[in-house]
Parts: sequence; C-alpha cells; structure tokens
Amino acid sequence: MTFDTSFVFIGKITRPHGIRGEVCVQYYAESFEYFKKNQVFLQAGKLPPKPCTVTNYKEQGNILILKIEGINSRTEAELYRNYNLVIDEKVLTDSDLQAMNEEDGADREFAPYLHHIIGCTAFVGSQDIGIIDEISFPAGQEIWFIRKDGQEILFPAVSQFIERYDLDNKAVYLCPPEGLLEIYLEDAAPKNNG
Repeated sequence: MTFDTSFVFIGKITRPHGIRGEVCVQYYAESFEYFKKNQVFLQAGKLPPKPCTVTNYKEQGNILILKIEGINSRTEAELYRNYNLVIDEKVLTDSDLQAMNEEDGADREFAPYLHHIIGCTAFVGSQDIGIIDEISFPAGQEIWFIRKDGQEILFPAVSQFIERYDLDNKAVYLCPPEGLLEIYLEDAAPKNNG
C-alpha cells in the first residue's frame, strides 16, 4: 500500500461478518474516537483514500467489527475485503502517538509511522537491496515488500531484524535472519546451463 504522506494506516478490513454488511477489521489504533468524529477513510490499494462513516463498532476478541454507512449486505461487504482504514496524521490522538512510538520499545527506540517507511531504501550493511514500496499484514504479521530491478523481497518487519531507521535520508538498515536474502537472490540469479 502506498500512502500520501498525510495519511496513517490504522487497520485493514479482512472479511465480511454476517449478512447485514458488517466487516471484520484488524485494528491497530488505541482509540475509537476516529469513528465517533468521522475521521476514518477507506483506501483500496494505491488509490486515494475516500471518507467513510462508521455507524457502529464492537470488539470481538482481537477483531473489531464495523458497520460502515452504505455497505448493507454480505455481497457489498465482500467488495471491501483488504481495504485499508487510514486517518489524517493531524488527528492522531496522544495515546496513539505514544503507542506507535513505544511499540517494541525495549528492542528499538523509534517506531515510525508506516507511511514514513514507504519509499525508503533498505540496506543490509552498505548494500542497497531495494525500495520498500508496499506493506501488508497477512495473518497480522507486518511484511515489507522490497523491490529492485524486477526483484521482490518479502521481509518480516520484526524488531530484531531492523537495525535502525534513518528517515532523514529515507533509509532503513536491516539485519535479516540468515538465509532469508539468499532465497530471493538465488531465485533472481541467472541460471548457469554450462
């Protein structure tokens, strides 16, 4: 997903819930105030976000169930599978700012917003391995898509594999687990038929 620099990712619609148009959401913000104040936008892939009105929400385990105005059946809800929920960065609550910066705080001092990471060059040591141009959350795990010269690396963005962020220079320094990069680099290497 590619974000305008003023939008912050707060969740993803994973699937329909029931027959009345409700959707299940993986939700990452601390506050539900964004729903009450109509500050949430829906974003399909790399398209511009569009405002939406959440008319009801409830927590069910670690999933949030939303009713969004204009989505009235399971069939309509299915069309919104994998849409992102985003908000304008200017409306972030203090608790969300603190939570985002304390995430994995014992392991790394700084946890940037996801939209700050998009477009950064990923390095392992001094080697440029590509641009982080998409972030996804399959099964709740944050995965960075790093691309260079037609190659794609799927990188698990967990704190122990991230050495440091240098957002002033649009760079992220990684310390991947042994063998991870080799899998992708071997697949991209030309085959020797000799």
